[in-house]
Amino acid sequence: MKSINELIEGLSRLRDQGDPTSQEDSEAITAWRDRIDAIDRIVLALLNERSRSANAIGHVKQRLNLPIYVPEREQRVLENVLSGNGGPLEDAAVRHLFERIIDETRSLERRKYQAKGNDHNLE
Repeated sequence: MKSINELIEGLSRLRDQGDPTSQEDSEAITAWRDRIDAIDRIVLALLNERSRSANAIGHVKQRLNLPIYVPEREQRVLENVLSGNGGPLEDAAVRHLFERIIDETRSLERRKYQAKGNDHNLE
């Protein structure tokens, strides 16, 4: 599996290739789909890295007997991504996507730490 840096470098190369719309229609569709496939792999790698990072925090929370669910932190995460949103996705769409990402990450933490018998930390 490629590192995140290699995937991001690949994204930069995609940008350098320019706009595929100058190609024949069928070639342009293929080029755009290839580009989307590459971006999807980058997004997946980043989501998995984010989950690993969140789980590392979950491990520290477990040792410190802190709750997994911290609404104030989630609000800061949403504010952070919304402040960096330059579109074309609207803020509502970005909020929805990140709420799902946060929810799935929290579910992963719960499954991991409940399995260890630490459900007293969970809300």
